[in-house]
Amino acid sequence: MLAAPALLLVAVFVGATLHESVHHEKYQHPERTTEIKSCLSPFLVAEEKTTCRFFACVIDAGSTGTRLHLYEFSHDINNDSGPFRVEKETFKEVKPGLSSFAKEPQKAAESVGVLLDAARATIPKSLWIHTPITLKATAGLRLLPDDEADEILDEVDRKVAESGFLTNEDAVGMLSGTDEGVFSWFTLNVLVNRMKHVVSGEFGSAAAALDLGGGSTQLTFIPERPAEAFEDVDEADFSHTINIFGTDVKLYTHSYLGNGLVAARLGVAQDTAGSKGSELRTHCLPKRFTLKDWDYAGSAWRVSGTEEPSFDACLHSAEAYVKERTKVKNVPELSDKDIYVFSYFYDRGVQGGLVPKTEGNLGGLSTVGAYRKAAEKACAVPGEEFGPEHWRPWQCFDLTYIYALLHHGYGLPDDKELFLAKRLKKMEMSWALGASYHLLNSYHADYNIKYTESRRNNPVPTSPEGRPNTTQKPILDDVFEFMSDSLTTVLSYFNLMSASS
Repeated sequence: MLAAPALLLVAVFVGATLHESVHHEKYQHPERTTEIKSCLSPFLVAEEKTTCRFFACVIDAGSTGTRLHLYEFSHDINNDSGPFRVEKETFKEVKPGLSSFAKEPQKAAESVGVLLDAARATIPKSLWIHTPITLKATAGLRLLPDDEADEILDEVDRKVAESGFLTNEDAVGMLSGTDEGVFSWFTLNVLVNRMKHVVSGEFGSAAAALDLGGGSTQLTFIPERPAEAFEDVDEADFSHTINIFGTDVKLYTHSYLGNGLVAARLGVAQDTAGSKGSELRTHCLPKRFTLKDWDYAGSAWRVSGTEEPSFDACLHSAEAYVKERTKVKNVPELSDKDIYVFSYFYDRGVQGGLVPKTEGNLGGLSTVGAYRKAAEKACAVPGEEFGPEHWRPWQCFDLTYIYALLHHGYGLPDDKELFLAKRLKKMEMSWALGASYHLLNSYHADYNIKYTESRRNNPVPTSPEGRPNTTQKPILDDVFEFMSDSLTTVLSYFNLMSASS
């Protein structure tokens, strides 16, 4: 799974898939963004004469934690081909998630400040003003009332604006579940070298991406039998079409809000007999075992095991939540795909012994049924044998719920193989890598407009013979002229504009 130290990626990306559906009007973004343009920034030529070095900062504000993904890129300015390299990723996480600060939004901004400090410590100060940054919140904030989410985003927006990095009016906002799923799918298929099959029309070779966060879960793949895939669902809610290298690709993609691992803990417990208000019961904790101050979404809960806890009872309650309460849809064709699962799928899989824990978080193959076996084992552990790990009391539920989601929800058989992934080619498996390309596109598209206007108002001096006077022309002008001229041809060929979803 490991590749060369630098990951070579074409300098265009389906940034158009990020249409940013936001339920907070204040943070509404354009319905469709433009394609990714060249990475090469004229600003940076003066910084390094032969290798352009620059950064993009993406902060993933999830329901259980806020994560910094700082990508370092390079570009050989002597190479006219236009590709650029992701040289390195700096990753840092702070907990809890922003939604935990619903009553204290200032503390949400302070937690983000820790990540901004880490980014500033990594990026040369001279490049801060040339480093675009974005923070996108996912399911955790979508589950909060609008006014509470807005207060948090307001405080965070002020903190990011003061960071010294390059921001715009859309720097802080919400990421729709659909965009989260599509970005993850695209990033996955780039990292596992499957995108070439998509480009050539071999859709069956593309990998399926299954992400399990704290508040929501997403699945995205290319259906080869679309009539069957969309037969029992609203196609408008379960599909998104993108155009890749001139080929329209219709994705089956959906985000189930409330079906993230931590949200499901709460939902299943609330549906259990005997639960009332903040006093919850669950079949997935040992008898007479109590979590006295479980904190989620800004509230404290007291969770106790029922009188007759067991794996079977836990599975029954999880299955009811998946099939009846949240109505997760069966996806028959998914069984035919190469499936990569990540986030909590990976974390709980490692803790349950499905794949070994390695220094590089390489992941590995397992099966749907392996989650069931690990759950049965975890549910048999008495409370007095729980270790100090925060996830240990929840291990029975977490593994059981994952099995219920995969088997009873999506309809995957027990013997279906899954690849549990955390890092691929030394990159964190996340929607953030795709978002970094969208971020760079926005940066360079904006500069392109400003630069063109500047050149129109201040034409390059010419010699008496009518040729440009290169002695008075900065090197960045030469570079940008090359990029502006060549990009028209490149982008016309690639045509990476999003089709309507």
